This record gives sequence, C-alpha cells and structure tokens, in this order.
Amino acid sequence: MTSRSEKKISYGRNILILLLLMAATFAVIFRGDDFPAFLSALKDADGRWLLLGLLCMFLFVGCEAANMHQISHTLGFPLKYFRCGQYAFIGFYFSSITPSASGGQPVQIYYMKKDRISLAHSSFMILYIVMVYQMAMLLLAGLMAALHPALAAETAGHLKYLLPFGLAVNGLAAGLMAMLLISRTAAEKLLRFFINLGCRIRLVKSGEATLQRGLRELADYREHARIIQKNPRLFLRVLCISMLQMTFLSLVPYCVYRALGFAGYTPGDIITCQSILTLSASAIPTPGAVGAAEGGFLFAFRHIFGPENIKTAMLLSRGISLYLFLIVSFIVCMAVQIRIARHSESEDSK
Repeated sequence: MTSRSEKKISYGRNILILLLLMAATFAVIFRGDDFPAFLSALKDADGRWLLLGLLCMFLFVGCEAANMHQISHTLGFPLKYFRCGQYAFIGFYFSSITPSASGGQPVQIYYMKKDRISLAHSSFMILYIVMVYQMAMLLLAGLMAALHPALAAETAGHLKYLLPFGLAVNGLAAGLMAMLLISRTAAEKLLRFFINLGCRIRLVKSGEATLQRGLRELADYREHARIIQKNPRLFLRVLCISMLQMTFLSLVPYCVYRALGFAGYTPGDIITCQSILTLSASAIPTPGAVGAAEGGFLFAFRHIFGPENIKTAMLLSRGISLYLFLIVSFIVCMAVQIRIARHSESEDSK
C-alpha cells in the first residue's frame, strides 16, 4: 500500500471518528425534549448575530493568512494573500479532523510543496506561525484573566481538570517550537529522528540521501531563523495578529449570546470565558477537540446562558466555529485540489 493511500485511509478514519464523536455528543445533549426546544430557540434567534459569528470565523482564518503573507515577504518568497488564505483554510480543515490538530500543518506543507514552495520555506513559516499562535493563546487567556479576575477564577474553577492539562501542553509546545527555531542542534536532531523513523517504517527508501537533502534544506531553514532573529518587529506583528485571531474565535459565543436575545455580559466577559476554554480544550487528543470543547462549554458558560439555554448556546457556538466552518473549509480544499490537478495536467501536456 502506498503512502498516499495510507494517508487517505487515515484521514477517512479521523473523519469517521469525528462524526461518531459528534453523534455521541448530540445523543448525550439531546435527551428527552431537548431537541424540539433547541429548534424552537434556533427559530427565534437573531440571524444577523449568527452571521456576524460566521464572519468572525472568516476573520479568524484571514488572520492566519495575513501572518503567512507577511512572513513570506520577510523571508524572500512573497506569497499572494489569496493563496495564503487557501493554505489557512486547508490548515483549519485538517487540524479539525485530526487528533490534537496534528494534521493541519503537514498538509499545509504538502500543498505548498505542490505549489513549488521549498520545504525549508514552508516548514519554517508554519512552525513560526504555530509557535506564536500558542503564545497568543496563553497570552490572551492571561490578559483576560487579569482584566476580569473574578470571572476568570469562576471559569477556571469549572474547568479545573482540563485547564492544568491545557496550560502544560500548550506551554510545553510553545517552548519546544521556540527551541527548534533557535537551536540548530535541536532542529538537526529532530530531522535525523524523523528520517530514521521513516526508514524503519519503510516510508523513506534512502536514508542517507534523504538526510543530505534535509541538511541542505536545514541550511536555508537556519538562514530564515537568522532573518527572524534580526527582525523583532515581525514577531510583534505576528503576535498581535495572532492575538486578534484568538479574539475573533472567542467572539463567536458572544455573537450567539446576542443572537439569543441576551445583553447583560460584555464582549470582554465572553472572551474571558472562551479564551480559558480554548486553552483548556485545545490539547485534548480528539478531532476538533470534540467532546471536551462541548462539555467544557456547558460548564464554562452555564452561569452566563443559564441552565435552560446552555445546550442551545453550545450547539450554535460550536456549529458556527467547527461544524459549519468545516463544510466551508472542505469546499476550499476541494477547489485547491482541483486547481493543483489542472495545473499538473497542463504541465504534463507541454
């Protein structure tokens, strides 16, 4: 069986797991007469606020595209914003259907390679974006906790089992990625590890030749690291955009809150709860953090929406930020695949 076939089977299995987790989540939530009550609340919801929530998700993806755009220009391989947007949607889709969002970045690199972007360029850019994103996630939650200490403490209390795990995993991930960007030795050791692993499982045919190619790519990678280290303003710009990106994601529950007719809590209050929830649930190793994110929402927002509305609010919020946006991202992925296939056919015909 080829590597490509194995990947297709793996992604198909992950999609199936995601669908089963979603079905199980809905089965647990919709017990008794909950589903008719949800449909009634959805019918009465303000569609304008729900559309604004969907717009927040487009802006969420747009922020990642903006970071790709400015990093690529700084490193000397300028990408058009529209193409960066395609890669951002691809990352969202495959991150959502793979455990711990592990599939998004490798598939982004794969599609960049199809567009003739070197491995050194793409891997460095993606690693840098993910590292700063992890930092932004931690920073936004910390900032909102400082601004709304009582609400943050209450939310953290509801998530007392998830939050320490999320803090540890995301903090460790950000530290490891920073080390890979700064340390040449760490990056080379990681390269050797993956090549050796590929040889053992027969994905890499010629280990030595692959290693030499990898070391040449690593030299370009290190050059990118030197450029980044000499450009602290780029880090600040990427961090600010990543913070904005996390804010857009955290505003989706506020849009749902207003769509259901509530107005007592401020956007800052909702962002506080959602940023802590995102930090807590993001490291859970299920596709799209399904299960943990839904359950965490029920605990973190119960005092805001009330027990009679919390299930409806959770499903609307997750429906916008995950389920519906998965469909949008899938359509973009198919469009990119068609574009690449047509380009390959055009080149073969020459």
